[in-house]
Order: sequence, then C-alpha cells, then structure tokens
Amino acid sequence: MEDNTPHVRVTLQTIYDKQLDNEKLLVRTLERLDGLSDVPDRLRYLENTQAERAWVPKMVMAALSSGMAGMGLALFGLVVR
Repeated sequence: MEDNTPHVRVTLQTIYDKQLDNEKLLVRTLERLDGLSDVPDRLRYLENTQAERAWVPKMVMAALSSGMAGMGLALFGLVVR
C-alpha cells in the first residue's frame, strides 16, 4: 500500500515566524483598541452637547410662527378697519 498523504514539514523557524506575525497583529489590534477606551465619554459628551442645543430650533420655530401670526393679525386689523 502506498501512502499518498502529503507530508508537511513544520520547523521551529516556521513556528517562530508565525508567532511573530501573531504578536505583530496583536500589537496593532491593541493600538486600535487603546484609542477606543474613551468612546463612552466622547459619546456622552456628544449627546449632552446635542441636548443643550436642541432648544435652538424650537425657539426659532416659535419665534417664526409667532411673527407670522402677529403679521397676519396686523394685516387683518388693517383690512377690518
């Protein structure tokens, strides 16, 4: 019987090279994750900033609508006289 299974030669150098590749990948991953450590704080700051500014559009719409209503009443007052 012939043994047709392919032979793979794994040397210590091959294992060492693969270990170095894995360590480099780990270092790059940790560098990226290190920048994400303050994400919850940044998101909370952004939400608070947007919440503080949320009243501005409401005030603009209230002023615009009251101005339009005032102008309409003034014109109505002129026409009725």
